[in-house]
Amino acid sequence: MNVGTPASGAPAMAGPGQRLDASNGENGGFAWSRALLALSAELRSRGLAARIDDAVGAVDAADRASARRTQRAVLRPHRGRLWWWLRWAGEPTAAARHIPLAPATETARAAQRIARLLARG
Repeated sequence: MNVGTPASGAPAMAGPGQRLDASNGENGGFAWSRALLALSAELRSRGLAARIDDAVGAVDAADRASARRTQRAVLRPHRGRLWWWLRWAGEPTAAARHIPLAPATETARAAQRIARLLARG
């Protein structure tokens, strides 16, 4: 299957029966649930609070010192592979959009970038 970035820049959930997390050379069989657990564990190892939202395939990270500073990463298709997408709110009046963060298998890279964003405040 070849899945690309939606034209709107909004990630789309894979439909029922699609196997983006099936074992193949591109994503190594990295299942959605494993990816959620791996990112959550990686964020916690960096001193952040992490909460998994199974319903939408997302992990919410928060700075333990300030629960107001949170960052959401969603797991979605990107160029035929599973990727972490970063929810980017931008300006307060603008609708939130998502940008590609890192492949689902690269949880350390994704967690590092999220931690840097939260540290900036």
